[in-house]
Amino acid sequence: MQTILINQEILAQGLALTLALTLAVIVAATTVAVLLAAGMLSRSVWLQWPSRILVEVMRDIPLFVTIMMVYFVAPAIGIGLNPFGATVVGLGAWGGANGAIIIRAGIRAIPRGQFDASAALGLHPLKAMRFVILPQALRPILPPYLGLVTQLVQGTSIGALIGVRELLKTAQIVIERTTIMDGGLSPFTLYGVVLVIYFLLCSTLSFASGRLEAGLGRHERAQADKPSLTRLSQVPRG
Repeated sequence: MQTILINQEILAQGLALTLALTLAVIVAATTVAVLLAAGMLSRSVWLQWPSRILVEVMRDIPLFVTIMMVYFVAPAIGIGLNPFGATVVGLGAWGGANGAIIIRAGIRAIPRGQFDASAALGLHPLKAMRFVILPQALRPILPPYLGLVTQLVQGTSIGALIGVRELLKTAQIVIERTTIMDGGLSPFTLYGVVLVIYFLLCSTLSFASGRLEAGLGRHERAQADKPSLTRLSQVPRG
């Protein structure tokens, strides 16, 4: 009984670390994605081309290799990263590069007339992006971006390979402990529990994505009868 309680505590700690790792990766990936997308959409070639090169490089390198490079190369150049930090940086870079493509595609899907109308009303480009362009770009951006977030949740399990004691790693530890102490525990049972937990996390994100897309669709239909210039006139000028 005591062994079972200890194992449950270890798995709970692994799940908590997985959730913390997921949150940190999402924040890092979103930050990188926004910055790279802004760079690729910039009119300055000094921002546009470096951003495009970084995106292509980070997307073309396998995720596993990216995390390994960060973990083993960063200390060699004087940047000390623990396994948790290396996983966040590696996943954040990979997710940010793929997220930048999604954000850029969503913004480019907005008709050029919306940009022209914003300029005609004298809106600053940043204010036009915030109040006019991004609200319309959310619908094409959010569903694929939440799909990317699901991939990032699954990718956190790679952290186990460099020592992050997340859910998968703790399951391996529990199997090793019970093999030594109790004569063996079926890995199928424990890995099955891990599989179910990951399924619940990812299916929750998929459900949220569907609900969000449906909500945005209803909002668009409600706004469909309003002329674009009418909506633009409601944007604060101050």
